[in-house]
This record gives sequence, structure tokens and C-alpha cells, in this order.
Amino acid sequence: MPLVLWLLLIFDFSSQPYSKQSIIPFMKAHIEKSQLQQIVPDVTVRYNHSVIHAKEDPYRFVEFLFRKGAHLFMYFMLGLLAHLLLVPWIRTLMLRVPGALLIVAVFASLDEWNQSFTGDRTPTPLDVMVDISGAVIGQVLLLVVIAIYRRLKRPRLRTASR
Repeated sequence: MPLVLWLLLIFDFSSQPYSKQSIIPFMKAHIEKSQLQQIVPDVTVRYNHSVIHAKEDPYRFVEFLFRKGAHLFMYFMLGLLAHLLLVPWIRTLMLRVPGALLIVAVFASLDEWNQSFTGDRTPTPLDVMVDISGAVIGQVLLLVVIAIYRRLKRPRLRTASR
């Protein structure tokens, strides 16, 4: 059930027009452009068909980072939830990981397709890659946590004292 709720949340976000999600108006109301220009690095980001110069348009740069970070987080969580969903059916850990990633890849692709019907949104395969990257990070972190847990749980050999 948590997986379905998370999928609905992602679908709801992807169904909203860009103008409804933009944080630029909020930033402009609370942060001076000159202050933001002092904070952002002097970098240029090329993504899809856009070029963002951080110093020239700091609001757009920060929003870009925020939006891509949101993609990573949402799909990080989706990957973990998909993994948990597969536990009763797939006992082998190393089969659950690709299974979870497959679920994420399918839904990320459907999510981008859904955006093609939403005003002010640009579906792009690059976002699918960002989404899958978030899920991969989640799966790797999960494997590390499981390895640490198993290592701590393993009975330790006791050295015989002479």
C-alpha cells in the first residue's frame, strides 16, 4: 500500500504544470538576486536543450538543483518501496535489486510520458536517467545497510585463551 501511495504522489506531481510547481516566485520574494549570485558557483549547466548560467540566472539554477534533487529523492524512496514489495516473492537479494530497478524504470518512463500531456512540462529521457539514478543510490545504500547488519549479527569467533 505505501508503494501505491508513493506512485500516486509522483503521478500527482507530474500532472501539475510547471508554473504551479516553480519555486522561483517564492525565491524572488524572499532572496535578493545579488545575494543569491554570491552564493551560487560560477558554473554553466547544460541539460536537455537548456543552458543555465548560475551567476546570470541564479533563481533558475537553484530551481534546477531543487527539481533534480526532488527527482532523486522521490525515486530513491520508490526504489526502496519497490524492493520491500518484492520481498515476499523474490527471496534472493540480488534478484530483488534489479526487480526494484525495473519497476522504477517502467514507472519513471510512464511518468515522463504523462508529463507530455501536462502544460508547461517537457518530458525527457534524461529525467528517466535521473530517476533511475535515485533508485540505484537507494539500492546501493540498502545493500550496504544489509551487509553491515549481517556482519554485526554474525556470531564472532572467540579466541581461546592459553
